[in-house]
Amino acid sequence: MGNLASKVVAEYRNISPDRLLKVHERWLRATFQPDIEISALSLPRGNAKSAVTGRLVALSMIPGSCLWRDGLETVVVAASMRQARIMWRFAKACLPEDEYRWLDSANQLQMTHKATGQVAYAISSSGKTAMGLSQFGTIFFDEPAALEVRNGALLYDAVRQSLGKVEGQRLVMLGTRAPAEPGSWWPDLLDSGSGIHVTMLSAPHEEPWDSWQTIRKANPVANVHAPLRRRLLRERDEARKNPTMRRSFEAYRLNRSVLTYEDVLIEAEDWLRVESRDVLPREGACVVGIDLGGERSWSAAWCLWENGRSECYAVCPGIPDLAERERQDAMPAGLYRQLAADGVLVIDEGRRVSKPTTLLQVLEANGIRPAVGYHDRFLRGELRDAVDGRFPLVERVTRWSEATEDISAFRQLVKDGPLSIAPQCRALARIALSQAVAVSDDQGNVRLSKKRHDRSRDDVAVAATLAAGHLVRWLRAPAPTLRVW
Repeated sequence: MGNLASKVVAEYRNISPDRLLKVHERWLRATFQPDIEISALSLPRGNAKSAVTGRLVALSMIPGSCLWRDGLETVVVAASMRQARIMWRFAKACLPEDEYRWLDSANQLQMTHKATGQVAYAISSSGKTAMGLSQFGTIFFDEPAALEVRNGALLYDAVRQSLGKVEGQRLVMLGTRAPAEPGSWWPDLLDSGSGIHVTMLSAPHEEPWDSWQTIRKANPVANVHAPLRRRLLRERDEARKNPTMRRSFEAYRLNRSVLTYEDVLIEAEDWLRVESRDVLPREGACVVGIDLGGERSWSAAWCLWENGRSECYAVCPGIPDLAERERQDAMPAGLYRQLAADGVLVIDEGRRVSKPTTLLQVLEANGIRPAVGYHDRFLRGELRDAVDGRFPLVERVTRWSEATEDISAFRQLVKDGPLSIAPQCRALARIALSQAVAVSDDQGNVRLSKKRHDRSRDDVAVAATLAAGHLVRWLRAPAPTLRVW
């Protein structure tokens, strides 16, 4: 087994009609080391991920090759059979057709070595159907980012927990970061490593996105393949004229952590800058943005101090429980429960609609004394009763003009500072920001909208814009005294 990596590289070269690039070779040598069970390769689109994987599938189906495991299956996992076929075509091109039986239908994709009965097949993108895998040598997981977040997390758990049933089993994963949401399981796995081998090629955020040097380094295939080079330059020129196309270009061609849909509230790279700032102590007055929720929503508070320190908290009703809410919101299993364990998501037990008093109790329990609270009109009477004069409340009418001002203020604090976020609140903030989009009217005004309608938990983001709007208005005042309201 110790020499397996070298054998894989040599035998791969024998069946591949294309030159093996250095980035692919380095990844292959790392992936097939004796102590590696899970390996991930993340490259921009067009850099031969499917070709490399298809040829590895083919190698596992050639008797006597280094990846042939007598009596063990090869499994391909993809978001759809259509996607799996891309990889399948590369595998088929490397194998003598008369030695294999090929099954290709709407719901099935399988190859069988006639002489031995050895099989490779694709499975659907369901964590439930992936349960029970055992007699396999390698699982190839193609484009994890293409899966819906909850389904993808379930599927990953199912396949990785299938390892260890037979000596030498591996899980090999390949894909771009996008369109996975920042903070979801696939980008987190790429960033943290989580005890696995990760090879990732992406353009650093500090490098200019439209520089050919930046693009070329992130796309090594473009150095040897003229059609890809021409395509990248054409897309780059189009993206220079169109901000929406720029996001897509950065996500898929530079493999950056960028949300790809139009009018994101905050760009991922800007939020990473917030998380990298030093978090100052609680100093000065604290303004709190409050967004109260109904049966499906959370109630949220974003606490913002004069020096830019921020903390966020949320309350959700106890009925249904967190596991069911995760399912309803299509979130990874255990995510909400982890937020609760972190103390930033509090359950209002036995209720279908959380009480404003519970949110206020969370602030008190964390030692937060608001100087003022900003809120919209929803449940305003209940909120005023709960506050009972302990601090002033300012009702923020959610007209286009006010929403635009508050969103612009939040973006300013994020990009230019001094906004920072307490470490224990970062996961909750990321979830909220990934679920909020800013929609525009014909005059260029913006307001927040839920990315996935009633399944989006953007309540914390709404509270953040309310708090930010006030702080920026105060910073612009001629002789600011935040404590006088």
